[in-house]
Amino acid sequence: MKRFLATTGVALLMITAAAATANAADNTPEIKAEVTKATSSSRQTSSEVNVGGTWAVEKLAVGQQFTVSTVPNEGKAPFTWAASFPFTLDDGTRIGECIANEATLTCTVKEVPDAYKDKTDVTGTWWAKARLQGGAIGTTEGTITLNGKAVKTLVWGDKEGTGTCTNDCSSPAHYEYANPENVKFGWSNADGTISWGIKWIANGGVEYTVKDFDAKLGTTVKCAKSDTWTPDTTEVITATQVDTNTIKFTAPEGSKTCVTYPPEHTIVPEGQTSATNHAEVNGMKLEATATVKSNGGTDGDGSVKPTPAPAPSVTPEPTPSEDPKPEPSPSTPAPAPSTEPTPAPVPSTPAPKPSPSDEPQSVPSPKPSETVKPSPAPSATPMAVESMNKPTVQNQKKDKLAKTGADFQTFVVIGIVGGLAGAAALTVSWCAGRRGRDHI
Repeated sequence: MKRFLATTGVALLMITAAAATANAADNTPEIKAEVTKATSSSRQTSSEVNVGGTWAVEKLAVGQQFTVSTVPNEGKAPFTWAASFPFTLDDGTRIGECIANEATLTCTVKEVPDAYKDKTDVTGTWWAKARLQGGAIGTTEGTITLNGKAVKTLVWGDKEGTGTCTNDCSSPAHYEYANPENVKFGWSNADGTISWGIKWIANGGVEYTVKDFDAKLGTTVKCAKSDTWTPDTTEVITATQVDTNTIKFTAPEGSKTCVTYPPEHTIVPEGQTSATNHAEVNGMKLEATATVKSNGGTDGDGSVKPTPAPAPSVTPEPTPSEDPKPEPSPSTPAPAPSTEPTPAPVPSTPAPKPSPSDEPQSVPSPKPSETVKPSPAPSATPMAVESMNKPTVQNQKKDKLAKTGADFQTFVVIGIVGGLAGAAALTVSWCAGRRGRDHI
C-alpha cells in the first residue's frame, strides 16, 4: 500500500511539473512572422531566389523563433538557402541567429539585451537569398511555408513577385544554361569569402591549358554538349595538374563549353568589400571582380509602454460647472422673491413688545412659492411675530374666561338631551300599556 501511494505521488508530481512547463511555454510570447514578398530571377537552376517578410513579438524572450522553408518536390528541395546570418535589430544589436539548413531557415532569439528587456511591441523585417535547385526541374512554381504552414506560392521566373513569370518563361524550370562564352566570374559565400569560376568556349579534341593567377586550381572540369548543364549531356573530365595554379586537358567530342571551379576561396581583407581574380585559357586572359554580398538579414525595434498611474484611493470631487446654481435646502427652502417685491408699509404706531416666554420656539419657515404675494397692510397696532405663537398675559385671561363659558353650555346641552330621552321613554311606556289594554 505504501509503495502504491509513493508511486502515485511521484506520478502526480511528474504530471504537475509537465503542466507547469506547458503553462510556462504557453505564457512565452510567440514571434508572429509573415512572408510579404518572394521573387525568382529565372527558371534555370542556380538562379537567385529572394524571400522576405515581417516579424513581430509582444516582448522579446529567449527561445522565440520562426522557420521559413519550402515544400519538397519528389523528395528534393526546389531551392536551398544561400547562407546563415545574424538575427539583429535596427541598431545592430544581435539577439540571435538565422540558421540556414538546406531548404530550412530558422531565426531564433538567443539573448535579450538590457536595452530591450522593457521594450514591447518589437517589430522588424527579414529577408534571405536562396538558389533554385534540381528539385524545381519540370515545375513552374513552388510553395513557401512559415512554421510548417503554407503561406505563399512562388512562380519561377517571377522577378517582380507579382505571381506571374516575367523571365525565362518558355518552359518549366530546367538546368542551368551552358552559354558558350569566355568569362571569369565570382560570387560571395556565407562566410564572407569569394568563390571563382572559369568558363570558355570549347571545341572537341582541342587541348586546353588553364591557369589561375590568384587561386589554386582543382583537376575537375565539366564540358556541356547541349544548351544546358543537363547531367545526360554533360561530361566530367579529370585534368592533369601542371602546378598549383595550372591544369591541362583535352575537350571531349561534341563539347560546346567547359567550366572549372577553383576549390580555394578568396579571403577578403578587412576593410574591403570586393576582390579581383585573373585567369588565362590558352593565352586568353580573363578577369573578374566579385563583391561580398549579404545573403540575408533582419532588423527591428520596439517601444516602451508608459507605466499606468495607480488608481487614487480617495475619490476626487467632481469639478463644478462654470456657472453653478445653488440648490435650495430641502429642510428650509427659501421662497423665491418676485421680480419687484412691494415693500411693506411701516406702521405709524410701534408694536408692543411681547412678553418673553420660558421656552422660545422657532418660527415656522414659509413654504416656497414662485411669486410672493405682498402682505396686507397691517392694522394700527399690528401683532408681533411672537404673539402669533405665544399668547400675552391678557390673552391668557380671555382664554380662561372663554373656556368657563364653554363648560356651562355643555352642562345645559346635556340636561336638555337627558330630558328629551326621559320623555321619549315615558311615551314608549304609555303606548305599550294602551296596546295591552286594547288587546284585553
